[in-house]
Amino acid sequence: QPFITLNVSSNITEDQQTQAILFISIEEGSLIYKNQQDSLVSRIELQVEILSEKGTPHVSDLYQLLLGKSPDSKYYDQNTTYRRITYNVPPGDHTVKITITDLHSGQTTTRQRELSITDPDSDETALSQIRFFKKTTTSDPFVAVNGYNINMGYDSLKFSFQVVNGNPEDPVEVESRLMQFEADLKPARSMAGRQHRRSSLVSKGIDYTKFEVLQSTKRILNTGGSVTIENAFRDLPRGNYRFEVSANQDGENTLYEVRDFAVKSPNYPQIKSPVELARPLYYLLNEKEYQKLLSIPDPDSLKKAVDNFWLSNIKNAPKAREIIKMYYERVEQANQQFSNFKEGWKTDPGMVFILFGPPLYVDEGFGEMTWFYEFDTGTENQGIYFEDPRFGNNKFPFHNFQLDRSSDFFGLQYRQIQSWKDGSIIYLSQ
Repeated sequence: QPFITLNVSSNITEDQQTQAILFISIEEGSLIYKNQQDSLVSRIELQVEILSEKGTPHVSDLYQLLLGKSPDSKYYDQNTTYRRITYNVPPGDHTVKITITDLHSGQTTTRQRELSITDPDSDETALSQIRFFKKTTTSDPFVAVNGYNINMGYDSLKFSFQVVNGNPEDPVEVESRLMQFEADLKPARSMAGRQHRRSSLVSKGIDYTKFEVLQSTKRILNTGGSVTIENAFRDLPRGNYRFEVSANQDGENTLYEVRDFAVKSPNYPQIKSPVELARPLYYLLNEKEYQKLLSIPDPDSLKKAVDNFWLSNIKNAPKAREIIKMYYERVEQANQQFSNFKEGWKTDPGMVFILFGPPLYVDEGFGEMTWFYEFDTGTENQGIYFEDPRFGNNKFPFHNFQLDRSSDFFGLQYRQIQSWKDGSIIYLSQ
């Protein structure tokens, strides 16, 4: 099924024209490609609708897009197509709806957002949604970021927003801040370890009460009309962030907008560099072996050490290559399926998925799920149980499923680790 994301923002031009700006991203890996001469081609149809609060259509457009890629492209290449579309739309509250159809599969996906556009002729003070952009190199243009995660392989980030002062006699104080939150970024602990305390950072995932303000700026708008303000940042380390804007007039009503995001590993969600290949071996090494591996500073030496780990254990190069491929495919799949405030391979479901593969079936309820496999897990209900301690908290935008750890898992996890090391995992997975 096509995977798309949609963000929308209002805008007022210099000649006071009100606009709706749509930022659309399409994951190319979610589309069906067919051979056409010397390339692979995907055909998609994009329908855009903008409706007034009463349901009156202001926009109804249909686009047909042709996307191509080389036959040598790998299945795991995470390429994204971006589209920015701007429409002149009257002030008011609107519903923006896009539907994408993969013409090769017939599958469709719909996304919808609400958008409020201020009348520039009114005496209202307004703050637009925050627009978030990144560019990969200095020569590249900025492209919109629609999701939560970005990788470290970027040149710079930019946040843009618009403030409308409808009453020029009263100045508007605008403050913007970039904050980094304290969050659990460590790999999942052993399945047989102790349960995490509810008050621990692991259970919380992110502690929104503990943060560091990295930058804070204030600006006073003494004139009427609209103004666009931009903030740019470079070299942010991995972590979870919030860019927030507040606009205050008369010291009373404060307008507030936020944009949360996370910076993850350089090639996220893919695994390419030596250090990215080394880190997920956390689940197959003891603590001393793992720290020794990560202490290797030279990338070439680290890559040789990773290769040596697999070859020295499996002792068969063709078989080792097959198992390496399977292990890192699972790591990348875990990143795609289970990422939240940290990479998916570091989460409890990610750890279980990497070691044991996809479950035979899943029993999922409100804030809990149980994975069932063909083998005996050694637990009372014969499954692997997860619980989300923050389920139902509207202020927490992630799933944070925690494994119900038990000493009963010790033997099961040990045997599975050994099967990866000696190569027998290849037979268990057939």
